[in-house]
Amino acid sequence: MIPDLICPNGQHWYAVQTKPRNEYLVRDLLERRGIPAYLPTLQVKRKRAPRGRGDKPFFARYLFAHMDLAQVPLSSINWAPGVTRVVSFGGQPAVVPETVIAWLKMRLGQIKPEDYHQGLPLQPGDRLRVARGPLQDLEAFFDQRLSSGDRARVFIEVLGRLTACQIDLSDLERI
Repeated sequence: MIPDLICPNGQHWYAVQTKPRNEYLVRDLLERRGIPAYLPTLQVKRKRAPRGRGDKPFFARYLFAHMDLAQVPLSSINWAPGVTRVVSFGGQPAVVPETVIAWLKMRLGQIKPEDYHQGLPLQPGDRLRVARGPLQDLEAFFDQRLSSGDRARVFIEVLGRLTACQIDLSDLERI
């Protein structure tokens, strides 16, 4: 057995799959039941909805629960509101090592929100689609974020050549 999977109190981390957009509901439900839950999130800047959440689940539809399945029946988690299932392999719930949870917390703490767009990193050359504005539905290639942080320089093919444009990040979608 892997050393970091041995827990003296029988508690382990398990991945819980949720129904779409139910990650916060399931996290709160587990915590009300006394089950520690970890929902990895990424800070996001909400330009159009200033009252919206300032974070977004890093893994859509997944969170982690720290529990002892000898004390907490698996069925009580699988049938909880908002839960799809506890991730299992071969009929056995998959244990997530403590080191993975610790690494994930550390790594997410180092990520700068401005390096991400719609929960994924933006790299030069990434293909995007203009969702709004006069260039709507055109394909764009990401070049860089501009100093304001809310805008990006992208290249769009116009008349057979790539032309640099400055566009609000909120008007771009991933292809």
